[in-house]
Amino acid sequence: MRKLLLVVLAVGVIAAQGVAAATQANNKPGKVIYRYKNSEGVTVMDSKIPAEFVSKGYEVVSISGKVIEVVPPAPEGDVAKRLFEEKQLQEQREREDLLLRRSYSNVDDIEAAKQRNLESLRGNISILEANLTSAKQRLQGYQSQAAAIERTGRELPEDLLKSINNLTQEGKDIQVQIQQREQEYTEMSKKFDEDRKRFLEITQ
Repeated sequence: MRKLLLVVLAVGVIAAQGVAAATQANNKPGKVIYRYKNSEGVTVMDSKIPAEFVSKGYEVVSISGKVIEVVPPAPEGDVAKRLFEEKQLQEQREREDLLLRRSYSNVDDIEAAKQRNLESLRGNISILEANLTSAKQRLQGYQSQAAAIERTGRELPEDLLKSINNLTQEGKDIQVQIQQREQEYTEMSKKFDEDRKRFLEITQ
């Protein structure tokens, strides 16, 4: 948090110094006065502002006493944090928009990419579903063998029990993978729809 506030305050100081420099550049020496409060809270009027007071805000006043410009204090605390987060979000959005423009020429390109990716993912889901069906069928075969052996009163072979346990776990693992791929399918479809909407917003 302290690092965040220092970054924001530094930005505010630089911006305020930039304003002061621009004002000085646009006015001849001695034509404006800067009015600010020092560390004791006393109002000071001078031809320049010490760097440590720039972030506290100041006024640019003409020789005749007219206020030319009011520079507010740099934001602090929760306000500084909010402004910093908003700036980060804005920069992230700009990067995403730039990538979107570079990736697609028009909305038809987005739709084509959507179909390709969804078809590939659906194919992967179909393979997993086929593997699950196969695992269930093999498990049923082993379970039938186990039932037949139990009816004779014999103990189940160790390798048969191991095969049943392995196939049971394999079936569970495949079901988890199918659920994950289906979630990816839904999220991917939504993402392409959002990209299409945003692309139209920034190109029309």
